[in-house]
Amino acid sequence: MIRNYLKIAWRNLANNKVYSLINILGLAIGITTCTLISLYVIDEAGYDRQFADGERIYRVASDVKGEKWVAAAAPVAEGLKKDYPEVEQVTRLLRMPGVDKFLLNYEPNQKKFYETNGYYVDSTFFQLFNYSFKFGDKLTAFNEPNTIVVSTEIASKLFGNADPVNKVIKVMLPFGENSYTVKGVFETHGGKSHIPAHMFLSMNNSDAGQWVKRQTSWANNSIFHTYVKLNRTSDPAIFERKLKDFFERNGVEEFKTAGFVKTLFLQPLQDIYLHSNYEFEIAPNGNIKYLYIFGSVAAFLLFIACINFMNLSTARSEKRAKEVGLRKTIGAVKSSLVGQFLGESLLMSLLALTISFLLIQSLMPVFNQITGKTLALYDQPEIFSWLLALTLLTGLLSGLYPAFYLASFTPISVLKGLRTNISAVLIRKGLVVFQFSISMILILGALLIGRQMDYLSNRNLGFNKTQKLIFPIQSIESSDHLKALKNELANDPEVVSSAKGSTYPGIENIQGMLFYGEGKSAVENIELSTASIESDYIKTLGIQLLRGRGFSEEFKADSNAVVLNETALTKLGYTLDNAVGKKVFYDFQNQRIAMNVIGVVKDYHFDGLQKEIRPLALTISPFFSAASSYLIVNVKTSNYSKMIGKISKLWQKINPNTPFEYSFLDQDFQKNYEKEERTSQLISYFAFVGIFIACLGLFGLATFTAEQRTKEIGVRKVLGASVLSITKLLSGDFLKLVFIAILVASPLSWWVMDKWLSNFAFKTAITWQTFAIAGFLLILMSLITIGYQTIRASLMNPVKSMRSE
Repeated sequence: MIRNYLKIAWRNLANNKVYSLINILGLAIGITTCTLISLYVIDEAGYDRQFADGERIYRVASDVKGEKWVAAAAPVAEGLKKDYPEVEQVTRLLRMPGVDKFLLNYEPNQKKFYETNGYYVDSTFFQLFNYSFKFGDKLTAFNEPNTIVVSTEIASKLFGNADPVNKVIKVMLPFGENSYTVKGVFETHGGKSHIPAHMFLSMNNSDAGQWVKRQTSWANNSIFHTYVKLNRTSDPAIFERKLKDFFERNGVEEFKTAGFVKTLFLQPLQDIYLHSNYEFEIAPNGNIKYLYIFGSVAAFLLFIACINFMNLSTARSEKRAKEVGLRKTIGAVKSSLVGQFLGESLLMSLLALTISFLLIQSLMPVFNQITGKTLALYDQPEIFSWLLALTLLTGLLSGLYPAFYLASFTPISVLKGLRTNISAVLIRKGLVVFQFSISMILILGALLIGRQMDYLSNRNLGFNKTQKLIFPIQSIESSDHLKALKNELANDPEVVSSAKGSTYPGIENIQGMLFYGEGKSAVENIELSTASIESDYIKTLGIQLLRGRGFSEEFKADSNAVVLNETALTKLGYTLDNAVGKKVFYDFQNQRIAMNVIGVVKDYHFDGLQKEIRPLALTISPFFSAASSYLIVNVKTSNYSKMIGKISKLWQKINPNTPFEYSFLDQDFQKNYEKEERTSQLISYFAFVGIFIACLGLFGLATFTAEQRTKEIGVRKVLGASVLSITKLLSGDFLKLVFIAILVASPLSWWVMDKWLSNFAFKTAITWQTFAIAGFLLILMSLITIGYQTIRASLMNPVKSMRSE
């Protein structure tokens, strides 16, 4: 019997090639999209799952006046270990502010290069994070000072395949060069982490370690990422509640003097990557909201493909009514008929799965390029069982309703002539509306996200980001020779100006100080972001000076002066007209330090547009200087390759022991929107897929409708109906459904996009024109889809139409 069912199913597929192709292709595309998104979701959800006892590890984050900060002061870790028996072990990780790159030098091989993502850690770090080691012992790696553990990639660059344990490398930083002994090599393929480390350095060292030892304040320098491992019997919720009075026992006087209150809260290790997006993250994290969006889109796209099958199967019910009636007459029961039709559906799904494998392999490189990942189908063995289950489920879902609908026909009604089932027609129309509603939402999403990306790219940022080259000053050599480099650049006619700064717009700046204005006390302070700059910094970036003046080497007192932005004035209680000449104050080592306000600049975006503009103080005071800095060069050239080549030769002549690196300011600023750009590309892709699948189904329904109404068209033509009127007649029913879909989808799309745009402090407006464009595109694509069939039907010879069965 099964063999007979398969034979009948195959014949039906072969005899109805157009409908079979529409269903199989739609299902294949739906399965492909679902699989690609599933690989992405699995990868994003897999962060920090590789660590043993990961469910007992938590990061201790801070909350000050509702602002979340994911690090703590230096003494917090030891205080937690001392105060709470629930804490089994603690460790700290330090992402040293201003140190973006580490210059590694292994003299025996004459290997020298920059590396990023290096972190200072406590000796207990590998007791919490059990990385897999290729060489060395992770439990003793940091027992000695000035030790380093590197990734397999760095070890390969420096030492080849040899065991590097106990070999010495030099680590050059802006504040010095130190020798470090390699004590281990960790594997990087064991799993992803919110700590994207390339190397770990012992916090007990002769460079940054000396500064770390002096950090005893509970209120200041909260830049130590602090992790606790709780005992197996400890309840994290109860432990978190106990942290409320932690600072009342430790550093209470410091917080009173500082004028603010700080509380601590816990972040589960395995939730950090997808659920934490606060200030001072170790690296950019993912976003659980995007996974929900992509997962929902994948499910909807697959459902759209299933709808095609259901609609075409029920629409063509008349074609199979006689078959059902005959089978029932000779004794077939309903369950066997349902089994047969479900079998046909499953066969179609398995054929779609075969095509889907080919599509996945061909689209994987493109998908990886869009997502910035290196996904591979065979890296996730569990995906194959999931794929098979998904395919079978798809076959059952798409075939269940048609199977029961077809099996419900009675032999008598078939012999009398099958009448159109109104409920089936209504369900079919409702499913078409659902399909195109989803398509409309995807089109609107793609348009609005694209519009927001254009807004981010083209908004006036308050400074000139074009034609600016950035050169990191990350070594003592490049810092000592900076003046010589600037003098040489000044002789180049294509160099307009240059200036050094501790930061520049678009990169993270966590430097800050608590200031208060005249007539206020220290407890009324506000935090100002600070940037240590040179006198030409404002001019080089094209920042608008509203009042007063900028810094000048002619004024020796400028070393004790600040230039504020407009937001800082508002926070301090000054106005644009009275700020210049005023003083601002900060407390340091129980002394009140005054600084003179010499100028005010117009607010400019030194952060990405996701954030509000923060109060800012620019200064040339050596007190605020950072460990590293950047040289910003304003150029005027049409040949950047030649320009960079000239500067490269100049750099190598002046700084022979420091590798030459550069970037463009506008590209660095645009990196703030990498996630949004990827989301935009993915949503655009999904919109195209959704529309394509929906239009496939619409094409099939239009073909069937044209066949079903062949005689009616012939009669109308004999009575004088024009080709245009018949085309309108056939197209009208479908276009009504599309219009309903637009009406249904528009308010829902507005709500979804309004939620997404709330992530940005500065955003584009949602206008009616966007909805009009999306609706027009949907109608146009629908007309193109059904146009061929309707025009072809209206052009048919009425004589042939009247003869046809």
